[in-house]
Amino acid sequence: MVSVGAAPFLECSSKGDKRFSAFFAYVKRYGGTIENLYQASKVFECGATGLDWRAAKGRAAVNAEWCASYYAHLWDQYIWENPELASVLSSATGFSDVFGQHGRQCQALELWRIKLRIGQDNATNL
Repeated sequence: MVSVGAAPFLECSSKGDKRFSAFFAYVKRYGGTIENLYQASKVFECGATGLDWRAAKGRAAVNAEWCASYYAHLWDQYIWENPELASVLSSATGFSDVFGQHGRQCQALELWRIKLRIGQDNATNL
């Protein structure tokens, strides 16, 4: 489990608010869920890529750094496409992901990053 911020935590997984679960967050621009798009972006040592999330999840990719950046971009795009969710992020005191693992991409950490950016943007616009 990964958590960031302060309790009460907004659970960002299929066990919590599904709008913030990578398995349910659909990115219109790319035509898929964040989880499917992220896992399919991995390239493996054997050259395989474009795999289903079940086949790719948990496997080390040779393009891991690019995939991490892409995962962040997908969350940015999703929130941009669903601006009503920004107020939910802004009002949350913390985020958790019951399935999250430290050292791996985590929706709770990405949403915290976006929350902080929203707060900075709002402070700049005052």
